[in-house]
Amino acid sequence: MRGQSIVAVCGLLLAQGLHAEQTDTANWQLTGDVGLGVNAAPTPARAQSRQTTAVPYLNFDDGPVFARIDTFGVKLLPVAAGHVELLTRVLSDGYTASGLDGRRHDSLPIGLGTLQVTSAGAFMLNGYHDAGKSGGNLADLMYAAEIAAGPLALYPQAGLEYRSSAYVRYFDGTPSYRPGAASSPFAALFAEIHLGGHCYLNGNLRRTWLGASIAASPLVRRSRLDTGLLALSYRFN
Repeated sequence: MRGQSIVAVCGLLLAQGLHAEQTDTANWQLTGDVGLGVNAAPTPARAQSRQTTAVPYLNFDDGPVFARIDTFGVKLLPVAAGHVELLTRVLSDGYTASGLDGRRHDSLPIGLGTLQVTSAGAFMLNGYHDAGKSGGNLADLMYAAEIAAGPLALYPQAGLEYRSSAYVRYFDGTPSYRPGAASSPFAALFAEIHLGGHCYLNGNLRRTWLGASIAASPLVRRSRLDTGLLALSYRFN
């Protein structure tokens, strides 16, 4: 029943947001990048899962609807230099633990957030509830700057990931280890190179320093996590 209530509320917000945005935007137009990439994203735990996969690369706006690589949503209401947004993320954080600890299923984050694009850089704050197995909460805070040099553009990023105790216990807990909430700082560098015409090469490298309650889990084999993405895309203007 809890999951059905969350879906119902999000559906109502989505309908209201689309109606509000349609009154301001007569024509939808796709702007941004669509392509294909390779994502390298190991899990922190000792797991029986693939770490490198082919993925669609989606980074675009179309009216109130948007995709930002692993985050998808709709803009509900304009606020300051951005919008209040209804969001979900594709984290692919499920895994089958080595040994006798069984399967952790992917989370299903649903929440609200905002992306504020200012002259000083972009600020993002998102909060989610996991409608999946963990029933926990997540929040992400990020700042990104832009450095442009001819066909190359660099976007250094820094931020913090918060995961509630319920979320951490589901993914990293064991019968004998019941961790609390975790806050994990991260730094990343996103780069895009204009190859000519509408074609771009995109790459992202990210390092996350795992929160203490995650790193201390007997399932986890590292204190930091490195991920990467490389993609070729076509830009719609």
